[in-house]
Amino acid sequence: MAFVEERVRQIERAYAYLLQDVLVLRLTEETLKLVLVLNDGMTLRVVERWQARKLVRYSYYWLDAAGNLKIGWDNYPHHKHVGGQEIRLPSDETCLEDVMAILEKEKSD
Repeated sequence: MAFVEERVRQIERAYAYLLQDVLVLRLTEETLKLVLVLNDGMTLRVVERWQARKLVRYSYYWLDAAGNLKIGWDNYPHHKHVGGQEIRLPSDETCLEDVMAILEKEKSD
C-alpha cells in the first residue's frame, strides 16, 4: 500500500491551500478512494486505480455544497459529465492534476 499512501500524502501537500479535509474511504495496494472537502464546501470524489505506478482507471466527481454534480470525469473513453450524468462530453482532463487545475481556475475567476 506504500504507493497509494504516498499518493494521498502528495495530494494533501499539493492542494492543502484548497482543502478543508481529505476523507480516506478506501485504500488498497492499487486503488484509492477519497473525498476532498474543498474550502468552499464543495467536494471532489476521487477514485484512482494504479498498476505499476501507472494510472489505469479514474473517476473524479466535483459536487457543489448541496451535493449536485458540477462536472464528473471518467475514463474508458476519457469523458466528462457536465451538470448531470446524461450530458457526456469528450475530455482532455485525464488525471487529478488536470482536474485540480480546472478547480483552481474557477477559484481564481
